[in-house]
Amino acid sequence: MSMVDRSSLVATLRGALEAHPEVDAAWEGGSAAFSYRDELSDVDAVVVVADEAVEAVFAAVEVALNALSPIALRHDVSGTPGFSQRFFRLRDASEFLVVDLVLIRRSDPLLFRDVELHGQGQTWVDRRGRLQPSHLDAAADREQARARIPVLRSAFDMFQHIPTKERLRGRKVEALQFYQGMTLRPLVEALRLLHCPQRRIFGLRYLARDLPAEVVARIEQLMFVADLPDLERKHEQAQQWFWETMARLERDGPGAADDGSAQN
Repeated sequence: MSMVDRSSLVATLRGALEAHPEVDAAWEGGSAAFSYRDELSDVDAVVVVADEAVEAVFAAVEVALNALSPIALRHDVSGTPGFSQRFFRLRDASEFLVVDLVLIRRSDPLLFRDVELHGQGQTWVDRRGRLQPSHLDAAADREQARARIPVLRSAFDMFQHIPTKERLRGRKVEALQFYQGMTLRPLVEALRLLHCPQRRIFGLRYLARDLPAEVVARIEQLMFVADLPDLERKHEQAQQWFWETMARLERDGPGAADDGSAQN
């Protein structure tokens, strides 16, 4: 049995979308849009379709994929506003070579085309000339980032007692959970505001892509906790780093540390 490789999977998916008359546009995003694709990357496809054709396009894709290799698993993502999303894993493909397929209705303005957030997608189909790169409104986005600073400060200051009290109670799971959620996540958001404010909402994802290597290494050191005494030390270190970062944000504003090391 021969394994399905990335090129044949992309060709099959692209062919099915090009052949469907209700597909307005299709492109590959994700890692392919940022030039950091590797052998573990999946295939992220985004498609604009006629409003009434969502199920028909999904069905056409499934027929094409099954002809390439039987679909071993399909997962439907529910509750997404304005678009529909399904994941597919093929029997004869690597477990990492998953298809992440997003269908956007023609009437919906959301296109995931802002270069600052989604990179330069690789166009497969563009029948209506919709796939021009777009950009965030830099001034408005900077003001939104600046407005986030006092909110982040207040929430962080309010809730640091929670991982501490759970640690003092000896509740390891709860203490670690609250440390990650109430200390590390806002710390990372503050660091994103400092280094790459346009991607402040990405949380712990894509750190190696968005932040300088020395910052990522320091986050990694704080992320892995051996025991409760180690948690106490790292909680203190993370708080100190947060307040140092916040002081610079309040003094110099979002993006102050962007020296070209992060991708914009």
